[in-house]
Amino acid sequence: MTGEKNLQTLLAAMHPVLREGEYVYVLWPHGRPLAAGIEAAVREAEGLTVVLPRAEADALGLDYDFVAAWITLEVHSDLEAVGLTAAVSRALTDAKISCNVLAGFHHDHLLVPVGDSARALEALAELAATNASDPEPVREVRLRNEKPEDREAILALAAEAFSVSPVTGLPVEGEPVEVDILRRLFEAREYLPELSVVAELDGEIVGHVISTRAWVDGLELLGLGPIGVAPRLQRHGIGSALMRETVIRANAAGERGIALLGSTEYYPRFGFVPSASMGIEAPDKKWGDNFQFLPLAVWPGGVHGTFRYAEPFAAVEGDTIDRAPQ
Repeated sequence: MTGEKNLQTLLAAMHPVLREGEYVYVLWPHGRPLAAGIEAAVREAEGLTVVLPRAEADALGLDYDFVAAWITLEVHSDLEAVGLTAAVSRALTDAKISCNVLAGFHHDHLLVPVGDSARALEALAELAATNASDPEPVREVRLRNEKPEDREAILALAAEAFSVSPVTGLPVEGEPVEVDILRRLFEAREYLPELSVVAELDGEIVGHVISTRAWVDGLELLGLGPIGVAPRLQRHGIGSALMRETVIRANAAGERGIALLGSTEYYPRFGFVPSASMGIEAPDKKWGDNFQFLPLAVWPGGVHGTFRYAEPFAAVEGDTIDRAPQ
């Protein structure tokens, strides 16, 4: 199977996935038969270096210094592709994260310090989003905090953006459910003013995203949505800009993670993964992989439980999935 060579295509399609477990580099004892748990090996004049799960190394009594998380870049690059490793290394260097790269036939693999895995995923998601095929946002668009006097315009925008069901593709009868959710979120105790962001073009509100307080097993998190863009301006990068702004603000506020219900084709470019892979169960199991989670810079790990949205989401039907406005 031929791999991709175009660097921008590779970066835009790159989907970083975190493997379970911790991994270590070990200098394999000379003459010792190789163990079954070895994941990678490099032979040098000085000896054989192997990468294996930390638990395996401990069980075998082997010494190591570096404990790593293993990230696989799920994009099939050609072995002759130029620039992918350099671009990834630069993004992680800018984030002050050390990285060791292993190139496989199908994918590239990154071994980063285990404590930096969440930040590495975020940096890689930002790199992919920057190179996505979506055009840049309309130049005149300005992102700012939502104000109370904006709310009538925001509700009208939501009614327009969600007038066609993202699930069925058919026109919605009556008021879209997202409009009522927004109306109640603005008055809810879980409302967070700094995470209700509008996109403004020539004085007109053309996009909006809101994130509100949510929880898993007592840990405070964020629930993102609804997010909407004026239909005439969708696929102009406005939705992507709102998503990136949300992640930046959430990190700056010391938030631990963001969950959302949405397209598995759109949101992974920002680093979102199926929530179940992070130990977080959806409020409704029928949502499956559409319920996604983004661990932020201070994600503590080891969190397990069922996600609980702000109260206004309680009436949302299980088959309602946000569109992916771009």
